[in-house]
Amino acid sequence: MAEALEQAVETVEPDTTTQPLSTEEAGVLPPEPEQTNAPAEAGNNDQHPPAALKGRYLIFPAMSLPELNSPTAPAFTVEDRKEPARNLFALVCSPVVPTATQTMFKIRNASISGLMPLIDFGSVFWSPSGQKCMVIIFERPMGGRFLDSFGKNPAHISEYEVGAKFVDQLIPALKRLEGMGLVHRAVRLENLYFMDEEQQELVFGECVSSPPGHDQPIVYESLERAMAMRSGRGTGTIEDDLYALGILLVFLLISKNPVQKLSDDEIIAGKSQEGSYQFLCSKERVPLQLIEVIRGLLADDPEERWTLESIGRWIEGQKPHITQRKSIVKARGPFEFMGREYYSPRIVAHVLSQNVSDAVKVVKKGTLEGWLRKSLEMSDLAEAISGLITFCKVHEGKPEASDDVFISKVCMLLDPQAPIRFKGFSFTPSGFGTAYAAEYLRKGSFQIQGEIIARDLFGYWASIQTSSNAETSEMLKTFNTLRSFAKLNEMGYGMERCLYELNRKLPCQGELLVHEFVDEIDDLLPTLDRISDETDKNARPIDKHIAAFIATHFNHDIQPHLKALCSPVENSSLIGLLSLYALVQWRQAHENLFGLSSWIGGLLQPAIGTYHSRTTQHAIEQEIPSLVRQGSLPDLFDLIDNADRRNSDALAFKQAQFNFSTTEAEIQSIVGEDVDQDQVALEAGEKATAMFAVVSAMIATTIIIFVMMM
Repeated sequence: MAEALEQAVETVEPDTTTQPLSTEEAGVLPPEPEQTNAPAEAGNNDQHPPAALKGRYLIFPAMSLPELNSPTAPAFTVEDRKEPARNLFALVCSPVVPTATQTMFKIRNASISGLMPLIDFGSVFWSPSGQKCMVIIFERPMGGRFLDSFGKNPAHISEYEVGAKFVDQLIPALKRLEGMGLVHRAVRLENLYFMDEEQQELVFGECVSSPPGHDQPIVYESLERAMAMRSGRGTGTIEDDLYALGILLVFLLISKNPVQKLSDDEIIAGKSQEGSYQFLCSKERVPLQLIEVIRGLLADDPEERWTLESIGRWIEGQKPHITQRKSIVKARGPFEFMGREYYSPRIVAHVLSQNVSDAVKVVKKGTLEGWLRKSLEMSDLAEAISGLITFCKVHEGKPEASDDVFISKVCMLLDPQAPIRFKGFSFTPSGFGTAYAAEYLRKGSFQIQGEIIARDLFGYWASIQTSSNAETSEMLKTFNTLRSFAKLNEMGYGMERCLYELNRKLPCQGELLVHEFVDEIDDLLPTLDRISDETDKNARPIDKHIAAFIATHFNHDIQPHLKALCSPVENSSLIGLLSLYALVQWRQAHENLFGLSSWIGGLLQPAIGTYHSRTTQHAIEQEIPSLVRQGSLPDLFDLIDNADRRNSDALAFKQAQFNFSTTEAEIQSIVGEDVDQDQVALEAGEKATAMFAVVSAMIATTIIIFVMMM
């Protein structure tokens, strides 16, 4: 199995107190150019027509609303044709950033106090980008962005406003989302709005235009998620939202972001070695009556962090239950690496993961093992790392013992709660799906994702967790399924199948459909039918992405069709294609697929040639145009691969073979089976020549005699 996975991997293609808070100070995440690629930026859009969503909502490219932009989705004015007086706006999402579509379905038109209302969503053709994009319609916050309400003054609230005027307006949204099995994961200052012009109704902004936590600055994320790549931070829990709320309150209470000048790595290091509260607030004046609240919300251990119930008790004036806080593990002596000193296994794991080549030298030399034994007295952990070193020596030169795999596993041992990190690809287990999709959308490659699956890094992560739970077991089952898909580099399987299994609402990325936003199986054949006139009719209307998309979303057994589709014999593969699409059309009751029927019908000559009878071939060729005009792939398939016709053709062919054999036998019996035909011909020629000579001689003699008598 491991060898098959290796082959599958090899074959895949290729973020001052006297001044108002600035964007960075407020925690607004500057979009990464490589991930944003938002084609909807306002620019020169005056000539572009409005896009219509579901025939009701008009989105105007020429009417941008930068004050309502999200980090990866620009905002535009919307007109509701049915209710023109409504104040709406739309976010046009980036095609290279996955969206939280499942959350959209759950909160659409839901009345959630403290959350900006989501009205509708769907894909439209966005002319500035020349392709279809996801657009999300929201009720427009008429009071604008919360930060903008302070004008040139610092964003600030007093300790007396935290409860009644601030927290109690926002907590209902988090509580309602939790009750729906959802989390917000975009709790930050820049994402707060006033729904009313009087600026009394405060709400959280949108949380669906990108993956959970994707747009959050590092400082707002708990340590475990801050260490992951943006798209791989995972769904998270209510504890993550409450942690971000704690960060938000700190910034408002002290009127600044105290760590805004630090790099992401410096923020992670500070939180790791000091704890979030100490790192952010030790040099700041937090109101005395709010210290316990802030400490509770910023607890780095989720089990110690305040819950919604704790906040509710605090708002009501009751004292929340206080959990005994664990101290941060800190070594007696430093671990020296690349000229710097570190005292925590967690931060050591982080820096090792970022410098693999140097990390390998230090770890294999035994420096890390010695530090764990002497400075932390963690002999079990040291033994585990020693075992990894031995494993790599025994399997030297093999993929499972590569430097990247080795350091990835070392980092897991040092910090089991941290993200899985491999070749710069870091993700929490629940964030692998979105990270997988985002990496492919940006780079068009499955290489790193394939190696992660092939090396079974998740299996190793699961094996070292101190406690097993249902979620971990389910994730392990999912990853094992992915391994079984990845090892089959065939239509309907491979890395493409893994992509759609992990991201059920991701639009099909097939070459023919990548700009069409097909995220439902019901739309697949109609879309192929619609674009048939714009494509090369000599190319097949399927590829590995389309086949994998069908295999993921079509709830019927298509294994025989995929097997035929993957056949190296052209006519068998064509029949597999036709049979697959015919089954989809029949099951989904699509009618009149004229373009797709014509497209596939024009490719079927090799399949027609599998009939032996030229009369049958000609009859099929004559009948295809009429079936194409009906737009029925099932009827076309029945014509090409009709069981009765094939049986009749096979029987007629066998009869013809029998008749030929019988006739041949009769000829042989007449001539003689053992007679040398060349010899017979030669002898017949010799006899004819001799006879001709005799006759010629007799004629000559007669003439001579006749002459003499005269």
